[in-house]
Amino acid sequence: MINKAIIEAFKVVAKEKGVDSTNLSSIIEDLFVNLIKKRYGEDYQNFNVIVNMEKGEIEIYQHKTVVKKVSDEITEIKLEDAQKVEKDLDVGDMYIEVINPQEFGRRLINNAKQFLSQSLKDIEKQSIFDEYSDKIGEVIIGSVQQIQKERIFVNCDNKELILPKLEQIPSDHYRRGESIRAVIKKVDISNRGPEVIISRSDNQFLEKLFSLRSLR
Repeated sequence: MINKAIIEAFKVVAKEKGVDSTNLSSIIEDLFVNLIKKRYGEDYQNFNVIVNMEKGEIEIYQHKTVVKKVSDEITEIKLEDAQKVEKDLDVGDMYIEVINPQEFGRRLINNAKQFLSQSLKDIEKQSIFDEYSDKIGEVIIGSVQQIQKERIFVNCDNKELILPKLEQIPSDHYRRGESIRAVIKKVDISNRGPEVIISRSDNQFLEKLFSLRSLR
């Protein structure tokens, strides 16, 4: 079934990125909500998407009001049609129609993968921002990954941190792979996402470095 195929495809990518099932479930739900908006328009809010990761099921429900004469097929259903499914329904009652995910087409899995990839990037960016915003003022130990004229890229726990030229000690000379200490100074937001700025010249770093040395 296409819904199980989507969930399994998502699980593989999500496992590689370390995304838990709760976040993955929300991503899949958002995917179908976006597909619904593209198909029916932004104005229609009468749909619910439920994802069951354990069972590998995607359930889509469309809520319709039972009427004598239909003026909007997306939000309304004719009384006699509704009673074919549920005999006790009357005008004004709510009818729930189950939508098969396959109705969105065979290209869905490819679109889903693209959506997942972007969603994971957004989650990763937010995670980095949240993590390092809470660590401002802390001293980190990383290794020099790339040296440029105006900045140095430092790897710390597989995260890329930036040491600008203005935050370097003038007398320092850096080599790729070298281990260095620095203080987390701030987290900037750019078009690429959050940029964690570290410093070796900030007074806060020098004070903490002196404290560490005095403890030896």
